[in-house]
Amino acid sequence: RRATTRVGMAAGQGARPRPEERSSVGAASVNLTKNLIGAGIFSLPMALLQGSLLPGLGVMLLACIVQGGSFVLIAYLCQQLHCTSYRDVFATAFGKRAGTAVDVCICTNAFFACVSYNILVADFQVKALEGLFGIIDFHRAKLIWMNTLLITMPLSHVRNLSALRYTSILGLAIIAFVISYVVSDFYSSRAVKKHNLHLHMYRVDIGLFSTLALCTGAFQAHYNSPKFFRELGCDLAAHRRVVVMSFAAALCIYSSFAISGLGLFGSELCGNVLKNYPAEGNRFVLLSWLGMAFAIVFTYPLVFTTGRDSFIGLMPAIQKAAQKRPLRTHMLCTSIPVALIAAVACLVQDVSVVTGTLGATVGASLCWIFPASTYLRVTSAAAAELHECKAPLIPSGTRTSRGPVVRGSPGQRACARAMVVIGLLSMAVGLSKTFGLL
Repeated sequence: RRATTRVGMAAGQGARPRPEERSSVGAASVNLTKNLIGAGIFSLPMALLQGSLLPGLGVMLLACIVQGGSFVLIAYLCQQLHCTSYRDVFATAFGKRAGTAVDVCICTNAFFACVSYNILVADFQVKALEGLFGIIDFHRAKLIWMNTLLITMPLSHVRNLSALRYTSILGLAIIAFVISYVVSDFYSSRAVKKHNLHLHMYRVDIGLFSTLALCTGAFQAHYNSPKFFRELGCDLAAHRRVVVMSFAAALCIYSSFAISGLGLFGSELCGNVLKNYPAEGNRFVLLSWLGMAFAIVFTYPLVFTTGRDSFIGLMPAIQKAAQKRPLRTHMLCTSIPVALIAAVACLVQDVSVVTGTLGATVGASLCWIFPASTYLRVTSAAAAELHECKAPLIPSGTRTSRGPVVRGSPGQRACARAMVVIGLLSMAVGLSKTFGLL
């Protein structure tokens, strides 16, 4: 999911976007939906447990609408500022060095996404070993290091990952099967499961920020927005239609799955909902565990490569070393991070802790704070006044000595301010809960 994009390494700042071979709205909608839906969906029932059913669904809807809007906003800013990547948009508004923040977020997102993949694979393998061989509570750390040394480390060293596109397609089919199974399991005995939903129907407390963090991560694909915009021929109306269809489809899938998970297991929910199923007597669940382990293992190198490339792009010293000693640099820049990822995964057992923290930090930055603050910057009244006084004949979107200017309405600027505030609150509360301060 999201692993094939190298947005942080895109063309230089200020380049006018050039339309690529145009994609249809339908094809782009399918691709964006595939980008959105991934293994993070297994933590969404926990999002409703922490925020309760009705308020939690409201927060999920809010995240869908706002993040869909910010996805379109990034494309709009690309159009107005003549940029070709998310990094360029942010750098154009705040200066060249500010673009580094986007690359740091991409690196961080890739690192902790791989941590969550290790946790999920270990979860599935522990349950599969119990179901197949009766081995109970096999040591998770041993599994993580075995997977790392035998599978993910060698795969991450491969330079050409094009062959993994077939496993990605198979992985999507496996995720679809698992989602269908959980939802059908809920509806097959809905009357019994309604009790859990009634127990967690309505509650308003600080847990809603945890819900927002998990939902933010689920609707996060924003560094892909410029790529989709270019593939649609830089047609903002088509881009908007794609976003509406894809985010609406993801919302329907997410909400159905989250409600089903909460209804099935209630207060006993684990951060990974598939861990709640017993290990014996259900071959479909066993197939789900094995299938998801397979799918995630082969998704890992795609995500890791994106983060590694962005990290190398941030470090001129590593780039020089790669030119002098390419093999040695590649080995070190792959082996050390993969080992660190495994070490961190051994320390965390609940995948929702990782996905929630990632949503509260990187997700809040990329989906809420950065797009809104960029819009506020380029539509500021001071910049507009300077533009009118010093360069009244220059078209909108052209750079002046103080930066570019884009016209914005008071209502849109108010919404952008609210996005920044909510994003910062989500970040503060999410980190406080992670470190036990709340």
